Amino acid sequence: MVVAPLFMVSVAFPDAAGEVVPLHPADRPPDDDLVHRARGGDAWAIEAIYRRYVRLVASTAQRLLRSSDEVDDVVQETFLIAFEQLERLADPAALRGWLAQIAVSRVHRRFRWRKWTRLWSGAELEASLHDQASGEASPEQRAELALIDRALGRMALKLRTPWVLRHVVGYRLEDVATACGCSLATVKRRLAEAEAIVADHLGEEVAP
Repeated sequence: MVVAPLFMVSVAFPDAAGEVVPLHPADRPPDDDLVHRARGGDAWAIEAIYRRYVRLVASTAQRLLRSSDEVDDVVQETFLIAFEQLERLADPAALRGWLAQIAVSRVHRRFRWRKWTRLWSGAELEASLHDQASGEASPEQRAELALIDRALGRMALKLRTPWVLRHVVGYRLEDVATACGCSLATVKRRLAEAEAIVADHLGEEVAP
């Protein structure tokens, strides 16, 4: 087990929302090198992994949760789990996708909790894409986002998650597949289903 650095366990993560200073290009060894060094207890490599991917993890959590309230918790849990289980990473070069997979799993745990919370209290905990829109968004764009929100609300989680990762967060297809724990062919099929639902709500025709 890799011991988490002091800055991770003594306080909340420094600035998961994006204020962490990225590594200088000259200090960017490949992921597999960082993983091997971190496994050996190299504190610099452990912090470098965090600095390299904290924004990706935070963005993933923000867009999937559609709320900023729990993002810091997801980021902290993701990196603590990753460093505790770093020896289990079969392919050190696949670090990026593996971190995304952990983050998605933590988000899904919160979705299950939200489901029960709604049953108990009737509370609505998710913010919409409309609510997260830039202040520069036009009324037409906000109306379209509202339609997309409606479509996302009708999707199963297995369809909504890859759609958001691909079209909102901007993941590559390979990273979407890794984060969702499925094959590339499966994620492409799920994305096609999700895009058909979105297109239907937008009144668009989907190319055959």
